[in-house]
Formats: sequence, C-alpha cells, structure tokens
Amino acid sequence: MNIKNSLNQNLGILIGGFKAIGKSTLSNKYSNVIDLESSNFEYIIDENIKDIPVEKRKGLKDRIKNPKYPLNYYNELISNLQTNNVVLFACKTEVVNLLNKNNIDYYVVYPEENMLEEIIERCKMRGINEEFISRIKEVYYADFPKDFEKVIWLQKGQYLEDVLIQKGILEVNSINKD
Repeated sequence: MNIKNSLNQNLGILIGGFKAIGKSTLSNKYSNVIDLESSNFEYIIDENIKDIPVEKRKGLKDRIKNPKYPLNYYNELISNLQTNNVVLFACKTEVVNLLNKNNIDYYVVYPEENMLEEIIERCKMRGINEEFISRIKEVYYADFPKDFEKVIWLQKGQYLEDVLIQKGILEVNSINKD
C-alpha cells in the first residue's frame, strides 16, 4: 500500500484510529496534524459536563447524545482536510459508513488483536473511567474494519506516529509545535 502516492495534492489525508493509539499525542506534536475528538460531536456538552476533562467524560452514562451526530462530525472532518495534512478521527462504524457513502478516501490504523491488553493499560494510565475501559474489547470487534485494503495494522508496542512515519505520511522534520 503506497499511501503517499494516493494523497490528493490539494487535500490532507483522513486517518481513523482506535482508542489509545496516540492520536491526541500526535496532533499535539505535529503542526500539520489535527485530532478531532469524536465525543465533542457525539454528545451535547452541557453545563453538567463542560468542566470535566475529555478523558474523564469518556464512558459517562449521563451524557446526552447529539442528534446531529455523525453528520456534524463528518462535516468537520471534511472541512479540516482543507487546512491540515493529516486529519485524525475516531474509527467508529457510523463515521466510516458516511465516508464510504460519500466516496471519501481514508485509512484506518487499528491495533492487532493481540494488542488489546496493551490498549487497556494505556487507557488506565490516561485515567479513563472503568465504564469506558470495560467496553474496549466489545468496541474493538463492533468497529472492526471491513475493508482491509484501507487498514494499517498496529503491532504491540507501536503508536500511530510509528506507523505513519514508516508509511511516509509523517516526516520527523515536520515537528514544530511547542
């Protein structure tokens, strides 16, 4: 898979990723990468949860679903392709279905099954609540990629940055965030 040659010259690339693979870390490190946190679009951020950090909100049962999701998230992904080389998104079935329906190119970085315990440990280290962590395996299989041609498999010990550098999507010399 030669990803670099498949990029549209005028647009960035969409990359979906599973939980705890390093999407936020990557966007904080590279100025040409943005991570669009799906929960900011999937749920209404009201007075009850607006002051709770995003990682602590994940898995809370009293959140209110946003009726505009996933279309609001999809629209934000597409608009960010104009200004960012790499747009990272949560690899959720409903989002992937919208991308496919609209013939939008994307790739998915997904951990190999033998990496699930490592993913769970990463979530625990980030302080994510137990409700969220208890559903990781269920979500792994529910959102499992259907189109393997679009998948970049993450192996034990790897992070998103590792595979994107390996595939030529990121260059180490493009790090310039403070």
